[in-house]
Amino acid sequence: MLPDQNAPERILKQPKSTSALIFYWGIRQSFSELGVHNIFFSEDYRREFAEMEAGKVFDDPTVYINITSKREPSDAPAGGENWFVMINVPPNTGQNWEEVIPEVRKNTLKKLSRMLKVDVEHLIESEEILDPVRIESKTASHLGALYGTSSNNRMAAFLRHPNFSNRIQDLYFCGGSVHPGGGIPLCLLSAKIIDEITD
Repeated sequence: MLPDQNAPERILKQPKSTSALIFYWGIRQSFSELGVHNIFFSEDYRREFAEMEAGKVFDDPTVYINITSKREPSDAPAGGENWFVMINVPPNTGQNWEEVIPEVRKNTLKKLSRMLKVDVEHLIESEEILDPVRIESKTASHLGALYGTSSNNRMAAFLRHPNFSNRIQDLYFCGGSVHPGGGIPLCLLSAKIIDEITD
């Protein structure tokens, strides 16, 4: 967005957080056993994250499903549901996502079908996909990392991108990839910080 400015090389070189592979599925069935927020954990959570650190996607991923039509019925056609299906994946560091995505989709459907005791793929009416490459292109988040710099050490919070620029007057930063961190509460807190320093 600022092509005439030098990139923040120190921050860009820091290890990145995870990214996500997201399937937006229109499902032609209602699942009474599911709520708005649903998590299907990996059998080996530790190995799943070790694989991500190695730039790979584990074949038994933890799957998060958000279904807003549970609260807002108009978000999906009658008798159906809108599934936001998210799998944690590494940031885009050169993986062949055209090969990775179908494999992850297959493993995710196999897991959900086993756990829900129904052929989920047969119920998909519509589908859109968001992967690390598209996340980077849509949001400008480096390598498609959802939370910017990785938070895997004690100093991470102090190394995050600040909320203001030291070089450009009145340029401020807000969101999950800057101080204080990712997630809606921290994103709102970053907005509060900016509000307070600009008063």
